[in-house]
Amino acid sequence: MPSPEEERGEHPTLLDVNDARIGLPRDLAPMRPRQAAWAFNSSEYLFELKWDGIRATASRDHGVLHVTDRNGGDLLPLVPELAQLPIPEGSLLDGEIVVCDSRGRPSYDLLAGRLGPRGAKRGFGPVFVAFDLLYLDRRALLGRPLTERRRRLRDLELRGRTIGVPDHLDADGEPFLEVVAEYGLEGIVAKRKSSAYVPGTRTGDWLKCHVNPRADVVLGGLVEDTTGGTMRALCGMFADDRGTLVMAGEAYVPLFLAHWLDEATRAFAASASPFATPLAMRSGTRWLRPKLVAIVEHAGDVGMLRDARFRALRFDGNLSDCRFEDPIEIESEPATSGTERPRLVLLQSLRLNPG
Repeated sequence: MPSPEEERGEHPTLLDVNDARIGLPRDLAPMRPRQAAWAFNSSEYLFELKWDGIRATASRDHGVLHVTDRNGGDLLPLVPELAQLPIPEGSLLDGEIVVCDSRGRPSYDLLAGRLGPRGAKRGFGPVFVAFDLLYLDRRALLGRPLTERRRRLRDLELRGRTIGVPDHLDADGEPFLEVVAEYGLEGIVAKRKSSAYVPGTRTGDWLKCHVNPRADVVLGGLVEDTTGGTMRALCGMFADDRGTLVMAGEAYVPLFLAHWLDEATRAFAASASPFATPLAMRSGTRWLRPKLVAIVEHAGDVGMLRDARFRALRFDGNLSDCRFEDPIEIESEPATSGTERPRLVLLQSLRLNPG
């Protein structure tokens, strides 16, 4: 049966959800990248620096500033320096909170030191690095292409000691990663220019390329050699959706972090191994409840950590991220430039250092 509107020859109004004014979400989970098998060049992607910090969203709703981590936790009590972020009313930005060293390089270690119980105020920052615009004037931009969202973000001209919008590079990921490695940084992120923003997903439209391969792992135990003073972390990953934790390898804990890690994990002591597979009990082993997420660097093998090194505990860690992941292979195109343009993009990004 036709509707009254159709009988009168009228057509219902179609709303463009991208332009609809709606309330800002309070618990939006960021979109995250998958692992690339290698660095690549592609005209379909843009490339930006991978920031060594804590992922966060920042919004201003009815005059109130919200800065939340990827799990929805309030970050302002931990970084009160960001209380005056110049976020426009009705806007929501995706980004990362970083602390920089004396050379302007983001350092997770310095950030973790500030957020830890001792609150060591080393380094310069914190700074909110904004790299995506998800809502503007209360209009959702999630379905818009990345290039449009980036353009609108840059048009906001956000400036200040606590916020910055970094530059990006078109097409040439391989020379960009080379320059990033030269400066001792974590890596780059490749993002498909046409991609929409899908909250809470880990997508192949965004790909991360590390200088040194990294992984998020579940910390299942520590092994301390009392004679040599060395410590190794027992690292696990989930093999399935049933929560089966399998041993992924051991990570060397640098001497300057061993005592700190020993103290930080005392409250998570367990009487038995959390791993599904049997492990031999060695002298100096202390089991842990599988609640802590650690960042480790490793040799790059898929399915097993080799030559791994403990870097830090992840303050915004999510256990569900600790899984084996098959890297995505992208065929590389010829590079269109040398290292000059990638270096300029990198230096522009590092000028966000407030020091």
